Order: sequence, then structure tokens, then C-alpha cells
Amino acid sequence: GITFIMISFAIAIVMQGTQNDQQTTDHLFLRPDADTSSAFRLWDNIAGRIFCPLTTLWIFALSTGEGYTAKFLRGGFLVEKLSPNSYNCFLFHQVVAQWYYAATRDGHMWNWWRYRKTMYWFSPKPCPVEWYEYFYVVGLVVIFSTLMTRIEPIVGDALLFLKGLVIRSNDEEEEDTSQIVCDIIQGMTGIEIELDWTLEECGLASVGLPVLVGLLNKNFSRKSKALTITVADLIDVETVHDMVDVIDAAKDLADNQGI
Repeated sequence: GITFIMISFAIAIVMQGTQNDQQTTDHLFLRPDADTSSAFRLWDNIAGRIFCPLTTLWIFALSTGEGYTAKFLRGGFLVEKLSPNSYNCFLFHQVVAQWYYAATRDGHMWNWWRYRKTMYWFSPKPCPVEWYEYFYVVGLVVIFSTLMTRIEPIVGDALLFLKGLVIRSNDEEEEDTSQIVCDIIQGMTGIEIELDWTLEECGLASVGLPVLVGLLNKNFSRKSKALTITVADLIDVETVHDMVDVIDAAKDLADNQGI
């Protein structure tokens, strides 16, 4: 029921359309009357908080694992095929939409963001395509993101191989796990962190965990010992120090198994 309400509200917002420079007279019942980007962004944040009681109940219901929505979301196709590409979808959706727009509009580039924007971070204006083209763009984004997910490890391994030819490393030398973890997180977020910080304080959202896991496995694996850490291993981690403990345990397990 909650899923149906949320989807219905989202459909209602999409079906009413959006305001633009050529059409500002129509009243949008689910949007503020002010015709400014800051007003739209402010309303988006307020609307999300208005729905907080409903979304909190929805998340709690999903956490029980019961219901049709939970059953659908834990399906093998979503979990095994699509979810590994979620971060790349976040990274590449805008540029793929730009390429699609250029390819379908006689080379006309949707590139107005080159000019000064009315606000920082993400633009509140969507890619100006027809509603049915949304499915084309989403499909292309998923395909391209899947391709990048497959290519990135190959490129990373090739670069590590070239690095190994130039810089010889001793697999037996002691390494400071906490320092390496802090360096990895700082490289991702640009923030100098402390071991007692929570992942939220470090700027690590859930969407960044797959990338963090990949970097941890890559940095702690050696020729004689491959480290395997999964997202599930970090689900219960609260602080950076807890993450270090998980990694040390995985390293000890790899040593004991002779991997």
C-alpha cells in the first residue's frame, strides 16, 4: 500500500509537467508558485521531509523482508545484475543523457550547464526530452554503466601491473591498515578523517560502499594473498575503526587459509 501511494504521487508530479521559460502561466498543484530554481529546490527538500513519516514506515516494512515490494527488490536480477552498477549510473547519467540528446537532435548539444547556473550542485532542470524517451535514456545509462563496471577492474589491474613493473613492493612488509583505510576514504571524499568518525561523518553514503569495497580489496590484496571483502561485511560497520577491525579479520582469515 505504501509503495502504491509513493508511486502514485510520483506519477502525479511527472504527469503535470514542469514550468519553463515559454510556459509559466499554468498552475502546478504539486509545485510552488515561485518560478525560480531556488524555490523548486527548497520545495523538493520540504516535500521530502513532509513524506518522512511515510518513507520511514516504508523502510521499516522493507527491513522486515515481508511484502510484495521486499520480494521484488530482493530479486536476483536487481541484486546481482543491476545493483553493482548503481554508482556508475549515478556518475554517468548526465553525460549519457547529453550524448543521447546530441544524437537525436541533429547534433544539438544539451549543454546549457556550461554557463553560470542559478544554484550550486545539481541542476533542478531535467534533460529536455519527451516522456517516452525517459526509458531510452535509462536503458542507455544502465548499459553504459554496466560496461564501465566490467572495464574498470581490467583497467585497474593493468595500471597496477604497470606500477608493479616500476615500483617493486614486498608482500611481506607490514602495512598500517588504519592509515591505508583513511587514505582511501580521503581519496574518495576529500576529507581528512579520524578513526572514531562514523561513515556518515566521513561523507560515505550507501551508494559509495560498492566503490569503497572495490578499493579496499584492490589495496589490500597481494600476489600471494587475495583479500575478499563484500558490502555485506560492512553493513553493520558504524565507525572507521570498526571497518579497520573487519579488514584485519579478513586479512587474518586469508593468512590462515593460505590464500
